[in-house]
Amino acid sequence: MTNSQHYLTEQVFHFVSELYAYGVREAVISPGSRSTPLALAFECHPNIKTWIHPDERSAAFFALGLIKGSERPVAILCTSGTAAANYVPAIVESDISRLPLIVLTSDRPHELRQIGAPQAINQMNMFQNYVRFQFDFPVADGTFHTIETTQYQLQKASQYFDGLNQGPVHFNMPFREPLTPDLSRTDLLTSHTYHISQYQKTMDTSKIEDVLRDMRGLIVVGDMQHQDISQILTFSTIYDLPVLADPLNDIRRTKHPNVIATYDLLLRSGLEIEADFVIRVGKPVVSKKLNQWLKTTNATQILVQNSINVDAFPKRPDYFFEMSANDFFRSLDHIPNAYRKVWLKHWQMMEQQARVEIQSYQKNVSDESGYISRLLTKLASDDCLFVSNSMPIRDIDNLYFDNEARIFANRGANGIDGVVSTALGMAVHRKVTLLIGDLAFYHDMNGLLMSKLNDIQMNIILMNNDGGGIFSYLPQKESPPELFERLFGTPTGLDFEHAALLYNLNFKRFSDIETFEYVNLPMMSSALFEVMTNREENYHAHQNLYQKLGAIVNATI
Repeated sequence: MTNSQHYLTEQVFHFVSELYAYGVREAVISPGSRSTPLALAFECHPNIKTWIHPDERSAAFFALGLIKGSERPVAILCTSGTAAANYVPAIVESDISRLPLIVLTSDRPHELRQIGAPQAINQMNMFQNYVRFQFDFPVADGTFHTIETTQYQLQKASQYFDGLNQGPVHFNMPFREPLTPDLSRTDLLTSHTYHISQYQKTMDTSKIEDVLRDMRGLIVVGDMQHQDISQILTFSTIYDLPVLADPLNDIRRTKHPNVIATYDLLLRSGLEIEADFVIRVGKPVVSKKLNQWLKTTNATQILVQNSINVDAFPKRPDYFFEMSANDFFRSLDHIPNAYRKVWLKHWQMMEQQARVEIQSYQKNVSDESGYISRLLTKLASDDCLFVSNSMPIRDIDNLYFDNEARIFANRGANGIDGVVSTALGMAVHRKVTLLIGDLAFYHDMNGLLMSKLNDIQMNIILMNNDGGGIFSYLPQKESPPELFERLFGTPTGLDFEHAALLYNLNFKRFSDIETFEYVNLPMMSSALFEVMTNREENYHAHQNLYQKLGAIVNATI
């Protein structure tokens, strides 16, 4: 073994061991030459599971799914050059969603940079707008400082692996040839680093006691995946407060009488809210209508987030508390109880009537929402429904109640790229069904390769309306029909049965809701269920529902 090979082995084996000590148990590797040292180090580590994915963009989203499923940091690794640029969409999503993605980009050594060497681009700071921490490593040269640098930089970066400010970090790692470490030195795959979780910061809540004495109060709960928020319901019960709960938290699963799930449809149907204060918990909600109301209301707004990066959207809050939801609501146990029973009863009555109308609607329509309502009846409490952005997440926001399945989505940047891969990554750890539209599915069909190569089981419900259905609900709908279809409808005419054949998925196509109603989701295999729908019919069915709910709103004002 040459000295350079020894130095290389020592560096990469020690680096991977340190990642393991800080909680990394999985790595997603996209094959390449320059990444060989780290790829072999990961493969040799006895307690780190490696996943091989040839498409870097899909690989990074697959890693996000692993993070969502395991609630641990996950590493991604690629070779040098444009391979790293394909990580950008998933890094953006992990930044906004605060997911601990550890991005490892292999690089040419410094002497080959900016001189026209092949596959050498400027990789320093290439993700600087979206990562919490970044560092360009030195080439292993046998000095003590190389190992010391690994320990020091990982210690600094580890504060972003969990806690209040978790999110993506980037390590750029240059390697000289020869690129093969000594695989017999597995004794180097050890570490004496122990990770200590970050403390939780608390703040004095007494300053808002006077605000909470007002009668008309609301609790709005956004995306709170992987967080215990049980104290919200305890507080709402004691103080008679309605809880407007986004589908991306566990509150709707509880069937608590204070939980309001139909607020988006009620707002779309003409509901006008007059409130004195709003306690916003977690990230912004899916509902555009509720966000619009929050932006314009004069109600005092209190934002509670377990993060130092405040999500002020849609309006800067009057008060911000950087603490967990449970700690916040526990600290409010001395607030006088305003008489809100009439206020709460008003909300509960609208909720009950709206649910009856929605359930009646679901039984008598065959549009996409009809199929989705029947899909929800097929899911049990141990099921996870991963929902694509655009129309699927909005239909789930409107239809998800009286159901115990858990809902997940990429609601950081709200993109449709990488949805298949993220869901598959999550399916490694949990029982997942994917609900997705045809354009989002097309956008990430490459991601299905992981299901084929690794026998990852996941059912896919593909709502195929041959284009972008959400644009039918936006002002672009008023464009001339030929321009609307070309620029926004974007029909593709694809036959997705071929994708199922390519990736060894069972396939069935549905054009009538009665057949879909009685089909069972496979338990021990993967399937693609393509549901054929019509964008115009979907649009008019939704408008009819808004009109029916409008009668409820007008009757209760």
